[in-house]
Order: sequence, then C-alpha cells, then structure tokens
Amino acid sequence: MCSNREDKNTLYSLIRRSLGTSDGGFYTLAQIQNAMLLGRQQGVSSIVFDGFQKSKDGCPGITQNEYIRLKTEWLMDLGQAINSHQIIHQAEELINERLKKDGIKALVLKGSAFASYYDVPEVRQFGDIDIYSPTEFESIDAILKEIGRNHELECYRHTHCTVNGITVENHIYLTDARWKKKWMPLEEYLSMEAERDLDIKQEPGLCYPDAMFSIVFYLYHTLAHLVYEHINVRFLLDWFYLIKKSGHIDEGVLKEKLEDFGLLKIAGVVTNLCVERLGMNSGSVPSFIMEESNKVPSALIQKIEDDMFDTNHEGFTTSSLKDRVKRIQKYYLNRWKIEQLLGVSYFQFIWEKVSSICKWNGDKKL
Repeated sequence: MCSNREDKNTLYSLIRRSLGTSDGGFYTLAQIQNAMLLGRQQGVSSIVFDGFQKSKDGCPGITQNEYIRLKTEWLMDLGQAINSHQIIHQAEELINERLKKDGIKALVLKGSAFASYYDVPEVRQFGDIDIYSPTEFESIDAILKEIGRNHELECYRHTHCTVNGITVENHIYLTDARWKKKWMPLEEYLSMEAERDLDIKQEPGLCYPDAMFSIVFYLYHTLAHLVYEHINVRFLLDWFYLIKKSGHIDEGVLKEKLEDFGLLKIAGVVTNLCVERLGMNSGSVPSFIMEESNKVPSALIQKIEDDMFDTNHEGFTTSSLKDRVKRIQKYYLNRWKIEQLLGVSYFQFIWEKVSSICKWNGDKKL
C-alpha cells in the first residue's frame, strides 16, 4: 500500500521547514496527523514534528488542545529515540573501553556514524551498532564473545551478538563481496580507506570514518538496500546531512571512485530526490553529481519514490531454502531496480550471485 500524494507532499513540506530549506505552508489537522504517521513509518517523526512546530502559524485551524496532543505524541517518540541513543551509547562505551584496554582501533559505521552528521544526532533513529576493522576482526570478536551474549556468525559478512541488550555486528566484509566481479574492487578500496583512517587515529578505541569513506560507503549501502530491500526518507536525510557537513572533498578523486565502483547513478538518484523533495541546495553538491542527478529519468525517480512509501515490503531474516526462493521471486518482481541501477539483466544478476556463492571459499584476505 502506498501513501497518497497529498500526505507525501505534507511530509516533505514539514521536513523542508525543519531543515530550513523552505518557509512551510498551511496545513489542516488531518494533514499534520497523516504526515506524522507517515514520518513514523519513514523513521523521521522527530524532524516532521520539528517542522510542524516551526510552521505553527501555518496551522490556524488547530486548537491548543489538539496541538498539545500532537506534541505529547511527538515527545513520546522523541523520548524513545533519546532512550535508545543512551542505551546504544552505553554499549558503545563498554566496547570502546575494552578496545582501548587491548590497544585496538575500529570504525563505527551506519546508523551511529550517519547520525554524527546531523545537527541533532538524537533525531536520527537506529537500533544497533556496526563496527569494522580491516585487521583486527578476530581480536574484536574475542572481546565481543567475552562481554556479549548470543554470539554467532549471522552470514559471511559479519558476526553478531548482544551487548547490554543492543545488537552489535562485527563486520568481516562491508559489501556483498561474494559477487566478486562487481564489488570486490570496492571492498578492497573501503578496506584500505578504513586502515588509513585508523592509522591516522592516535588513540585506540572506536571512531568514525572520514567523509570520503562515509560518502562512498553510504552510496553502496543505499544502493544495496534499494536493490535487495527498499529505502525510506531517512536515507535521504542521511545524504542531505552528509553532503552538508562533509566539508571540502576532492571532487576529482570522488568522481573517479564513484565511476569505478558503479555508484554514480545512485548518487544522482538520491541527490535528485534530496533537491526536489527536501530542498537541498544544489550548489552544495559536487558538480559532477548534480550533472548525473539531472540525467536521472523522472519515471525512475517516481518508481523509487513509490517503492519508498510502499508498506508491503517483506523482509527475509534466514538463509533457508524457502527464504532464498522468496528472495529470487522478489528480485524478479523488482527486476527494474537491478536493470536500471546495477546495469545488468535479472538473469545475469541471479547467475552471478549463485555462481559466486558456490565458488566462495570464505577467506578473509582479499
């Protein structure tokens, strides 16, 4: 089921008001309620309500009691988000202290790393911790086995356990490395960049990667989510803040890497959505990405946006034969993603994945 255009427009309008990229508009109580519900589904409820508060003059029909009720709902959402951040931070600190004690350096990835670019990190929702070291996987895993519970190898890409009730993923690989022909060069690049980032860091413990690593990894992560599952508005906000806060980036190097790794098109897609829907300043975006953004067909943007707001996505959490068959069926139904974003046919995609899995030897060394 997809949300209607009016609800999406209200959601985007309130987000733009929160981001300061527009002055907002005039809204009815029903529009605000629907936008807040949609914001919860998209993982951006705090930003939606912030936009509502800044647009209060544009809601003349909303009574004080109705405003208080909406604010109470938002405070409950915000309270849960802040509590979640505190629990995750406590688990990160426990891991950090152990890494420091053993003289080990590691990167924090995904949710926590992307949240660090936000004006208010607490509004960026996430529920687990992702860590990575290109050279210390075994040492980190030994620590997690000691301080965590339910440790296991979830898939070839990472182990996971729970620390203070929070899922922690210790990554062996950062990409779908079994599809060697496509992603192994990117895997090697990210591994070298991570090692360089960690070499620069003087003190042991956890740290965030630099902007270049973050941009390249974000684009791969978003592309993988879009092809294998789906993305939501939170992914767009991550890109908005990542570009806003990245500072000076060597555009020549970035362009070369995105072209080499097949990530330029997804950069154009998320930029197009951010500029058109969130009011991102096109002048803040590297010029070559804006050029790619302008090339993205409107029909593809519409398909991706419909997919973002489709609530009927089915997730698969096991490697059982039944779930594998369902994944293949899902890939077929969404083959337009494979063809238009990866540039290969559905049948080539399936063949390369199956053949690479059969040949995979599980070695950590690249």
